Amino acid sequence: MTCPRRAAAGAAACCLLAALAMPAAPASACEAVLREHRGGAELARLPLDAARPELRIAFEHSVLGTTVVDRYRFTPAPRLVEERFDGQGYGLPHTAGPGETLQRDGSGWRLVLDRAVDPLVVRPLPAQRMRIVLADRELLLATLSGAAIEIAARGCPPRPAS
Repeated sequence: MTCPRRAAAGAAACCLLAALAMPAAPASACEAVLREHRGGAELARLPLDAARPELRIAFEHSVLGTTVVDRYRFTPAPRLVEERFDGQGYGLPHTAGPGETLQRDGSGWRLVLDRAVDPLVVRPLPAQRMRIVLADRELLLATLSGAAIEIAARGCPPRPAS
């Protein structure tokens, strides 16, 4: 006759060995999560490079009609680290602030900065063609929602602000 304690201990040992033999669950992927800002409904997940978690948001300037491209780095909080644009108009920088650099970039301008933007919320107005620029495609944000969209990083390792 088998002792109940021995049987329970044997079963527990088998379960432990089986658990150790199973492959570890993958670490959560470094990705950008897009949600409706007010309601919280998830709209999309986009992969980010864990070594350099960044994304670019491009839009058409409402007055000039030229493209503006903002580059954000996630530390994990979002930080605006670069803005590229052509021309000068409402809402575009005409001078660099403290700790920033504004320089010519071909026919346009490049502003290098390090500004916290938390939360990162954008309003995808169709006329501005606001989009996330990925290595292989562009994601037009107005196709996801007409409401404000919050963009946050998940699963990315913490990084220094710069």
